[in-house]
Amino acid sequence: MRGALIEMLAEQALADVAIGALAERAGVGYATFFRHYRDKEALLADIADALIADLLVRMVPFVLAGDGLAAFHALAATVEESRGLCHALLTGAGDAMRHTITERAIAQSMAAPDTSPSWLPRELAVTHMVGAVLTILTWWLEREPSLSTDDMAAILHRLVLAPVMSDRHTSS
Repeated sequence: MRGALIEMLAEQALADVAIGALAERAGVGYATFFRHYRDKEALLADIADALIADLLVRMVPFVLAGDGLAAFHALAATVEESRGLCHALLTGAGDAMRHTITERAIAQSMAAPDTSPSWLPRELAVTHMVGAVLTILTWWLEREPSLSTDDMAAILHRLVLAPVMSDRHTSS
């Protein structure tokens, strides 16, 4: 069912995906769909959870080692590998799903080891980083991949992580 929904989201918006057509494409019965998911949004949220967990598994070791650039390279490479799915999740699924993805990414990130500086409340650091990363990735996904994964990793590192990881509190 996951694969079928991802394929359909490459062709149409989530609002236009009919559960009957989804079940047919997945090769399952209509009732079978509802034995597993209450609606197509729940299926999409399940897909998003798996992607977020995979991203964290790939990124956290680099973050813990203090290599934020490598962490963002892993993120950008994964997004590029799953460009269709990421595009569907961030641009084709609608604002409600984007909000759900944001909340789930924040929750999963909060469960990861804390690497925020002492001057910054952890929840604020995570919320900032997740929101900024999703906004930047959405911008990238809405365009042809004119920027390489290396370019995106550098942009993400400079715009998202570098300012947050500063141990100094500066006031202007």
